[in-house]
Amino acid sequence: MQLGNLPSVGARDLRIDWLRGLAMTCVIVNHSKLSSPLSWFSYERLWVVTAAEVFVILSGIVLGMVYRRRLDRHGWAVVLRGLVRRATFLYSTFLAVTMSILVLAASGIDVRAVSPSAEHATPWFFAPQMMDAAAWRDVLLMRSGPWAFEIIGLYVWLVAAAVPCFVILRWAGWRTLLGASWTLYLWYRLAPHAVTSGGFELTFPLLAWQLLFVHGIAVGYYRDRIGEAAERTPKWLAGAAVVGLSGFAMFAFCNPWMDGPSWLRLRLISDDRFTYVYGHFFMLKELGAARLVNLGVGLPVGYAALTRCWSLTRPLHGLFITLGQQSLGAFVLHVYAVLLLAYLPIPGDVLTNTLIQAAIVVGIAVALSAIQRLRGWQRPSASLSAQAIA
Repeated sequence: MQLGNLPSVGARDLRIDWLRGLAMTCVIVNHSKLSSPLSWFSYERLWVVTAAEVFVILSGIVLGMVYRRRLDRHGWAVVLRGLVRRATFLYSTFLAVTMSILVLAASGIDVRAVSPSAEHATPWFFAPQMMDAAAWRDVLLMRSGPWAFEIIGLYVWLVAAAVPCFVILRWAGWRTLLGASWTLYLWYRLAPHAVTSGGFELTFPLLAWQLLFVHGIAVGYYRDRIGEAAERTPKWLAGAAVVGLSGFAMFAFCNPWMDGPSWLRLRLISDDRFTYVYGHFFMLKELGAARLVNLGVGLPVGYAALTRCWSLTRPLHGLFITLGQQSLGAFVLHVYAVLLLAYLPIPGDVLTNTLIQAAIVVGIAVALSAIQRLRGWQRPSASLSAQAIA
C-alpha cells in the first residue's frame, strides 16, 4: 500500500491503525518477558499508561466510527447483526485458542508459559485428560485461558455492551452515556467486584475498563464534531498538554521497579513517595484517576504529533499499520510466540533479546500480510466462479 503523506485511506484513519500497531508491538514485547532496550521503554517508561489502556480506547473509537456510518446508512438491523457477529467471533476465537493450547498440552508439550493467571490455574490445563464437566464449563465461560489472551474475554463483553451504547447515543446523547459509564466506574471503585466469571476480571475488571471503551465509542461516534472543536482549540492549551505530559513522563522515569539500567531512572522523589502516589492514583487494575488523566492528555498529544510527523514515520508504516489493522490476528499469533520462547535456548544478553523481540514482531506482521494477500488472491477467483455458475 502506497500511503504517501496521507494519514487516511478511504474511511480509515491510518493514524489510529498506526497507534494500535504501536500498542500491539508493546504488548508483544512486554509478554515476551525479555529484558532489552525495547522492553525498557514499552511499559510505563514514557508515561504511566500501558498498551492495554491505549488499545481499549482506540478499539472503542474505531467501533464508534464504523458503526455510526453503518447506522446512518443501513439502520439498526445491520448494526445489531454486525455487533453480535463480532462478539460471537471474538468468543469463538478465545475458545479456539484455548482449545489449541489444550491440544498441545495433551500432546505432551509443556504449556506453562501461557498457563492461566494464578487464581485460575488448574491441573487440568496441563493435563487435559483430567478435564471434567466443571473444567469444560470454565473454558466455555472464559474462566480459564492463556494469560496472554485473557483480555480478549474483556472485548467479548465490551462489544456486546456496544449495542445499548449506540441506543443511548442515538436517543439520549453522549452526556447520558458518559454519565452512566462514570456511574459504573465509581460503583466499582467504591465496591470492587466482578460482574462476570471471566478470568480477565482479575486484571481488567469490566466495570472499571468499560469507562475507556465507552468513551472511545463516544469519540468515534462524534468524531467530526470533535475534529471541528479541536481545530478551534487555542495554542496555549496544546502547549499546556505537552507540559503536563512531560510531568507525567518525569514521574514515570522515577519508577524504582522498572526494568532497565540505573541511568534510565530519575531520582526526583523517594521510592516510598513514588510507591504511595502510584498506589493511590495510578493503579492499573482500578484505572486510577491520575492514570486516566495521563491517558486523556497523552493520547491526543501523540495523535497530533503523529499527524505532524506522518511522513517522518513512513519507515514504520507497513509494520505498525499491518499490526493495527489486523490486531486480533496479531494477538492470536503472539500467544504461540510466547509459548515458543519457552523452548528457545536464549542466552539472556540484551542484544539477543532485542533481536528476538524484533524478529517476533516483524514475523507476525509478515505472516499477517501473507494471509491478507492470500485472501486477496482467493476472493477474485471465488467471484469468477460464482459468475460462471450464475
